[in-house]
Amino acid sequence: MKEKQILETNIDVSIIIPCKNEGANLKWTVDSLMKSQNVLNYEIIVVDDGSSDGCSVFLKGDVYKKITLIKTNSIGAGQARNIGVEAANGKYFMFCDAHIKVPHKWLDGLVNTLKTFDADVVTPCITDIYNPLAAAYGLTWNNRLAVRWISRKPKIGDEIPFAGAGALCITKEAFEKIYGFDNLFQVLGAEDQELCLKAWLFGYKIVINPEVKVAHLFNRKRKYKVTSANIIYNTLSLAYYHFGENRLNKTMKMFMMEINFSNVQKDIKENYEKILNKRNKYFNERTYDDDFFFKKFRIRF
Repeated sequence: MKEKQILETNIDVSIIIPCKNEGANLKWTVDSLMKSQNVLNYEIIVVDDGSSDGCSVFLKGDVYKKITLIKTNSIGAGQARNIGVEAANGKYFMFCDAHIKVPHKWLDGLVNTLKTFDADVVTPCITDIYNPLAAAYGLTWNNRLAVRWISRKPKIGDEIPFAGAGALCITKEAFEKIYGFDNLFQVLGAEDQELCLKAWLFGYKIVINPEVKVAHLFNRKRKYKVTSANIIYNTLSLAYYHFGENRLNKTMKMFMMEINFSNVQKDIKENYEKILNKRNKYFNERTYDDDFFFKKFRIRF
């Protein structure tokens, strides 16, 4: 028991990777993480959320014996990340997609950015694996709450609306204070936006280090089902949690003409009491309202 406690105190960063049917992508992602050289000590936690393609089988090899593998049963990306956190020992949580490649010193650079700018969440520049010149610097919304990559290069420590969960580092303290990723969201979609919006409203700060570049595999064929109804449900839940009445009603009207809206309504109704309880909790505990966020980042909605 004492040996385990000593080991835990040596972990600076817990890298948490949710995956589902990633094929060979997961292995080359893990290999890239293990080969990267950092001063900070880190651990790797893989949460295989019901894969049917055996993508995490390679972790049984001796080379990967220090990696923690957790199996879950199709609980969705956000909840899979939360499960990974339960096994984490680090002071910082680094959430990664299962299809990225990282440079040397990337963890050092991101954590140093948090410390230097007194921030709580940080993200790197995200590049396209097949086109390194294509770069994105965090995420924002357009006037219909559709997520967009930020293409204009910022300075180190600049504040951004959202850090994508493909490479998002957050302090343990902030993650726990904002209750982590939402546990009612479906499959995939908007969970990183909800986490980051919640962080801003609770008084935390999100910044970027554009000099740390993480390569991401885009345009891959997803080997599990994510529907438009899942995305709408998650986005509408986000609005219920955090938006004032006028902005919530506007979000409702925006989605009412969607084909799958009746199914979304059923799901919202089924979870309505839980959703309303979260809304009340967040409104009572947060520092700022949604007007603060939209004005700060000049998002017209």
